Amino acid sequence: MENKKTFSGVLARVRKEQGFSSAHKFFKSTGGSKTLGLSFMSYWDMERGRKLPKSWRLLTIIKVLGLPLNSRAARELLRAYFIDLSGSEELLRILELPLAAAAAAGGPADQSLAEAATRQALSHRAANLTLEQWRLRAGNLAVNFCGNYLANTEGWSSIREVAAATGFTAAAVKNAFKALAAGGLAEFSGERARSQLTGKIVKYLPATPETAPVKKALLAQWESWLKNSPIVERKRMTVRMTRADMDAYRSHLQQAVGLANIYENPGEDRDNSAVYLVDGTIYKIFPRK
Repeated sequence: MENKKTFSGVLARVRKEQGFSSAHKFFKSTGGSKTLGLSFMSYWDMERGRKLPKSWRLLTIIKVLGLPLNSRAARELLRAYFIDLSGSEELLRILELPLAAAAAAGGPADQSLAEAATRQALSHRAANLTLEQWRLRAGNLAVNFCGNYLANTEGWSSIREVAAATGFTAAAVKNAFKALAAGGLAEFSGERARSQLTGKIVKYLPATPETAPVKKALLAQWESWLKNSPIVERKRMTVRMTRADMDAYRSHLQQAVGLANIYENPGEDRDNSAVYLVDGTIYKIFPRK
């Protein structure tokens, strides 16, 4: 099985692009064997080119990496998987001929190249929290939102500044600073703190049974917080579409929301800037089930 190199290289690269600096960090941060259904050594063998996963396990890996199934990275993994499985690119090249023709004609493939370049630039800023760090945030409203403020603000912030921005008491902010420092999410010195995540794009928790209660608690915190947050922009539209078309649109929406990171400037003048939540949400309204 030593010839299984194409898939292993793509898997390791995509894992790094998703913010996991090592195979072990990815394995541990996402729930390990409980989530992936295999041992670390079995996963490590995939990245070393010693084995290929079963097709159903590949789908699990894609999901745990946080990749939409119709994303470019997911398609790269699948392409590499089938190349290694068949031992040849010839059949895949036949299937890709229409895409090559579109690229030659200056069609949609050109746009894909631009999107890919943007995603590649943003991928270098990706970061992941451990499950324990997510639990720390989910367990306390002040910890979560003080941490959020610090992560979106360059340099040191005082207790007084964060209390004024968030509405928490000075005592609550100080306790949050201490908790964030103890959890490896911030530095705390005297009356000031700064985040370890400033300038990073934190990848959200994957959807697994182990992360479900944490995600539920975080969602409840956001719903509570947003009740008193002013709306800057809202556009809504009802539209009937097939599930396949909705999935395609959802991928575009995810990309559009992610591009907000291009405009980020945590070092901006604090008196003339604000922290915004950009939220792309799709509801299914009919039928009601």
